[in-house]
Amino acid sequence: MQLASTLSRIDTQLPELKQVTAAPTLELAIASLKTYPSACILMPRGKAGANTLVNAIDQPVDDLFGVLLAVKNVKDMHGVAASADMDILRPKLIAALLNWSPATDYEAITYAGHQMLYCKDGILIWADHFVTRHRVRVLTAQ
Repeated sequence: MQLASTLSRIDTQLPELKQVTAAPTLELAIASLKTYPSACILMPRGKAGANTLVNAIDQPVDDLFGVLLAVKNVKDMHGVAASADMDILRPKLIAALLNWSPATDYEAITYAGHQMLYCKDGILIWADHFVTRHRVRVLTAQ
């Protein structure tokens, strides 16, 4: 996945975010979300498909990644107010990434699911998951 272009896309399409970062692990991603609202890309994991050639390599690779969104609204410590704020941000994030390609050799991003990660003291952290695909090719045998 082209991390820099995806960070830039989120940053420009969601100007209300005070911070847009990336992290290699979920623990570091959650720890980086200290200003609100903010986003953190959880660096992708790749899943390679089967090679389609003999005497060469041509494999599809799905890059799966998450974008964590964090909001804080202390009007309600149980998360209802923060959830309303999240309901405004999530559609903007999804619209910014769906059907957008992070580079010319990548397919358009598709949606892969979501989950709530944290809700306490008016802070809500939500993860939306996405997939993009590219190919690994070595057309001559080594």
